[in-house]
Amino acid sequence: MRRHCILFLESLSTISGGQQVLLDVISGLPDHDLHALLPDTGSLADRLTELGVTCHFVPMARYTLVEKRWTDFLRFPLDQPRLAAHCARLARRIGADWVYANTSRSFIWGALGARLSARPIIWHVHNLLGDSKTLTLLQHVGRWPTVRQIIAVSACAAAQFPLLNDKVSIAPPGIDISRFRPDPSARQAIRAELGLSIDTFVVGIVGDLIPLKGQHTLLKAMQLTEPQLSAVIVGDARPDDAKSYAYAQHLYKIAGERALFTGWRSDLPAVLNSLDILVIASERETGPLVLLEALACGVPVISTPVGRAAELLPPDALFPTGDSDALAGLLNYWQSNRRRLAGVGRLARNLAESHLSQEAFQLQMQRVLSRILEEQ
Repeated sequence: MRRHCILFLESLSTISGGQQVLLDVISGLPDHDLHALLPDTGSLADRLTELGVTCHFVPMARYTLVEKRWTDFLRFPLDQPRLAAHCARLARRIGADWVYANTSRSFIWGALGARLSARPIIWHVHNLLGDSKTLTLLQHVGRWPTVRQIIAVSACAAAQFPLLNDKVSIAPPGIDISRFRPDPSARQAIRAELGLSIDTFVVGIVGDLIPLKGQHTLLKAMQLTEPQLSAVIVGDARPDDAKSYAYAQHLYKIAGERALFTGWRSDLPAVLNSLDILVIASERETGPLVLLEALACGVPVISTPVGRAAELLPPDALFPTGDSDALAGLLNYWQSNRRRLAGVGRLARNLAESHLSQEAFQLQMQRVLSRILEEQ
């Protein structure tokens, strides 16, 4: 495959699931001239620079895609032409062969910028769009000829675009199984830091403090569990998001003394290793990535039937969305059957090693991108 100049578009400056997938994609493309357009400096720009990516910056207005506020209706149409023009100028200046949008937010103005600069664009879909108007707009833009490929992280992500099947590929992400691995010493260290004994039954939930992640379902379930159970809640309210902040305050009020809020943690492998069980209580997901990370750490997972959970977990590890009673029943069962958890954890690690590695994902992405890039 010949050397290409690729311009990646990203609307966040921090690293969450979708941004980690972007880093994994880029680390598997060492022989290309790579650039990224970001809203600001930060942890993502630092990691991209370490990978040899040239970073460019432009201010981007913050707006929500899930539930619209009146300010979003003002910011969105005003911001798109400015960002599209900036993208087009940058693509021409660096001689980009391809534009690659890594978020739904960047795809709309990125597709317009690609069209203005006569470049093809790839869109990597990480999310399920809860807002029907936004989804309709994205489906329409996806029909443009300049949009050559839509890469979805899971089958449910791809299913959002039933009329674009000829453009959609599915590439489930993997994780670094050398970084995410069983580590008994981390279990002891994190529990000591958090003031939890080695014998305490600890469940955890990881994600932004927003309603669709379902932290409230876990906290309500804990009111129906044995008192020896404690919860570790990893994540923060989203910056500049009043609704997320209000939700976080609600969680603090109902948590009681058995729940610990850690904020976001950069040592997530160690934190996962401190858990007996990871809970995923989300209303909708395309993954989530933490599901794979927990499995790689040998941590059993119980989840709502979202994203890849039904594919990777046995049926008895699933509970209905929002059903705190069902979740409490699963937690009580496993708290009373701790010896079985070790075997479940070993099976989880075996699954990660055989099917969920970062290397397997990168090879798949290399095949997909080789085919796409050489079509030009």
